[in-house]
Amino acid sequence: MKKIFAVIMLCLLVAGAQAQTEVQQEDKLSRLMSEREQLILEYQYLRQQNSSFWGTQSKKDLLNIIETLKKIINLDSELVAAVKESSLREYAKTAVQTKREGKLTLEDQRNFEKQVSSLKSEVKTLESTLRKKDKELADLKTQVKAGYDIKYGKDKVISVLAVGAFILLMYAVFLQVRLNKASSKARKKKKA
Repeated sequence: MKKIFAVIMLCLLVAGAQAQTEVQQEDKLSRLMSEREQLILEYQYLRQQNSSFWGTQSKKDLLNIIETLKKIINLDSELVAAVKESSLREYAKTAVQTKREGKLTLEDQRNFEKQVSSLKSEVKTLESTLRKKDKELADLKTQVKAGYDIKYGKDKVISVLAVGAFILLMYAVFLQVRLNKASSKARKKKKA
């Protein structure tokens, strides 16, 4: 637990230091730019000074202008160095990030390929299972059809026999009625 806490604190310190460095770099650039603007305003003020006897710039005015221009040049050099440093940091940061992304991309690609191969094998397994189930279904359909044929084949035989028995019953009833009529005619002839 202490180790995890220490690792978390270390990560936070590193992240804080990076953020602070970026803020300091931005502050440095903005400070240098504001100083440069002040020097340019001072230069423009000194250029407008005409304090010599003849209404032109005096030697002292020209020396002040030269001194201000030297300060502007030195400040510009600092600005260029700060911008170079900032761009180098950004380039290094981008390079590290690109390298990380490249590694992550390779890992993602490997994971993707593993998933694809496992899914392909799963599809093959499911296809073979589906073929087995289709074969079982076809066998069951065949069995159902055979059972249907047997059941309705017996039903047909029973129906034919029932119709035959009904016809025989009707014939027997018809014969009985004829016999009764014939015996009643014979009785009537005997009585008469």
